[in-house]
Amino acid sequence: MPLPRQHFLQLRSKDPETYRGISELMDYVEAISRSLNLDPRPAPQTAPDSSPVPLPASFQVTGADGHYQITVANHPANSQPVLHEIASSSNLNFDLSGGVAVLGPDPRTSWTVANPASTRYWRLRSCFLGSGFNAPQWFTLPNASGPSAVAAGVLRASSTAARTQHSANYVTVSAEYVPAGQILANGDTSDGTPTLNWTSASITFNGGSTPQTLPKTTLRGLAANTTYAVAWNTATQQVQYSTDGGQLLSDSLVYLATVTTPAASGGAASFAGGGSTALGVAGNSGRYSYT
Repeated sequence: MPLPRQHFLQLRSKDPETYRGISELMDYVEAISRSLNLDPRPAPQTAPDSSPVPLPASFQVTGADGHYQITVANHPANSQPVLHEIASSSNLNFDLSGGVAVLGPDPRTSWTVANPASTRYWRLRSCFLGSGFNAPQWFTLPNASGPSAVAAGVLRASSTAARTQHSANYVTVSAEYVPAGQILANGDTSDGTPTLNWTSASITFNGGSTPQTLPKTTLRGLAANTTYAVAWNTATQQVQYSTDGGQLLSDSLVYLATVTTPAASGGAASFAGGGSTALGVAGNSGRYSYT
């Protein structure tokens, strides 16, 4: 590509020697650039986008009673108002097939979204007024290796709205099928039948700070290679279990875990943790109870 020479034309008559020297130099540069397949002209310079974007906020998503609760904590170093955009989808592509839904941009830091019996992924990005968005981040549960789906649960009756809610936390139910006389995971002795057992569990009362500890429990005489859902009855202070998790949706039941017994005696134990995200059956919000 020829170099522009119009800036030197005035030298053609005023200083022919200088003009000839510059022309020869430019001819030489053009010849070199052609042999290397280069464009000798400097690349056009564009001004970098200097608009600042917010430092990333943190956010939490929980599901209960057919609703999602989203809370955002702004980064303390952001010195101007921040707008947040929350997106959800049933798949990680966040496309039309996932029923993607977008909230904001909005200065709010709390949302309540009704979407009963759904399970969705959540994504957050933020901006200042007039700026671009920062990089999106996906909601991920602690210790999870990637984005975490959150279940909204079953939409409960309005009669529960003013009642105290309890949720199951910190429980690991063990399913074992070992010969009689062997020691189970919770320290009890096996009677040789498939067994569900746990050392302890706890229930956190909504608005309180002290959990209620459940006693060590052993359920004996169960079927082999069978999946059981387990719940604690806050009214009777006893465990209930069923092969149908849908039977454990009573308001008096706190859902603990779903676990499968081994197929044969001596089979490896299986475990299922409870916690605030334990569901067991799709759409089962029975991990909550009310008083």
